[in-house]
Amino acid sequence: MNKLYNMFKGLALNAMASRTIEADPLQSFMFRVSIPGLPTGVGFQKVGGLSREVEVVEYLENMYDHTHKLPGRETVSDVTFERGMYADDYLQGIYEKVFNNNTVRNTVVIQVCDRFGKIRREFKCAEAWFSKYECADLDATSSDVIIETLTMTFEYLSLIHI
Repeated sequence: MNKLYNMFKGLALNAMASRTIEADPLQSFMFRVSIPGLPTGVGFQKVGGLSREVEVVEYLENMYDHTHKLPGRETVSDVTFERGMYADDYLQGIYEKVFNNNTVRNTVVIQVCDRFGKIRREFKCAEAWFSKYECADLDATSSDVIIETLTMTFEYLSLIHI
């Protein structure tokens, strides 16, 4: 009996020891954003809306009872960046560049890291510019942090596996 117990005990320990961080899913709290024109230390509380979609083109032919569905062009959604408001005006300044600069388009990089800070994925948003700046409501009855939101429009997305 003891021999059998020791054999299964060894198998169980080996099975548990083989799991590494490489097998864990990435967590949403570890990310970095690099926006040309913003200082390196500017961080964000939340980044949302990072998505891409292929348009469905419907095509109808004579003699068929159904519609053919073909892949069309890819589109990307606007991305929002949220951050607590500070005395600086970095986000408002990057938004206002749209009005003052003809070469306002840049590549914005969003890096997703593992829990140790190692970059695991990188999203590159090309031909990006900022289309909206928003400040949260001011409320004398609340002690919440004021949140600034910046909306980015871009043309295409590249995913880089690290």
